[in-house]
Amino acid sequence: MATAAKRTKTIIARRQDLIKGTIKSIATIGYHNSTVQTICEAAGLSRGLIGHYFKGKDDLLLEAFRHQTAEADEDTRQAIRAVGTDPVQRLLAATSVTFMRSATSREHALVWLAFCGVVPWNDSMGELHAKLYRRYRSWIQRMMEQAAAERGIEIDAKRAALTYAQMIDGFWMGWIMDNEAYSLDEATEIVSDWVLNLFGEKPTPKRKAPAFKAATDSVQGRIAKAAAEISQDRRTGEQADTASSTTSTTQRTKPRRKSARA
Repeated sequence: MATAAKRTKTIIARRQDLIKGTIKSIATIGYHNSTVQTICEAAGLSRGLIGHYFKGKDDLLLEAFRHQTAEADEDTRQAIRAVGTDPVQRLLAATSVTFMRSATSREHALVWLAFCGVVPWNDSMGELHAKLYRRYRSWIQRMMEQAAAERGIEIDAKRAALTYAQMIDGFWMGWIMDNEAYSLDEATEIVSDWVLNLFGEKPTPKRKAPAFKAATDSVQGRIAKAAAEISQDRRTGEQADTASSTTSTTQRTKPRRKSARA
């Protein structure tokens, strides 16, 4: 049982290594230039390992996209939980998380752009992207409907959700293309102010502060946790190497027993 558990842990670790290698390769040389070789080099693993853990390159690329999406979803969930049930604060938190993720990792922003760029020509990627994006817009629309109802105002929630989603996409894509045109802090301010104005609220720093703090805690908390896990994995590996080296040395220096005849 212990051996099976260890094997399962190794499989999970190797899959994660390859997914991270894929993300690093795409961020460095692009989606179409990334090959099995560049992915494995970025992951620090042998080229033949992809076939052991994934059906092939395309399957690995799809899993890397899922990984990016799941990570973004978790960052957002953490932030919106922290700000409570106010739908406007939840929208502000989601806004801050989106731009903060790009600010803390341009690599991830580049990879997300690369994935979106292949959607029209990749059926599996297109289906997954459509499913996730519709779910995202649906959530935005529900938040806007709730916010409007609580404030006794009428808005076209569907159109407002589309406008919000396209502003988010437009700003982060524009920043990737030209990060000198504006900062992601400015993008956050513009979208957040638009949300508050939509519901007749004054966009003051005090009103936006809880969402910004929640986003910071969520994103930075994940980064710190990931760094700690990497550090622990390295220590575990070093300890394993040391133990293996000690065993090998002991076996070499251990004196041979004399035979009974001698």
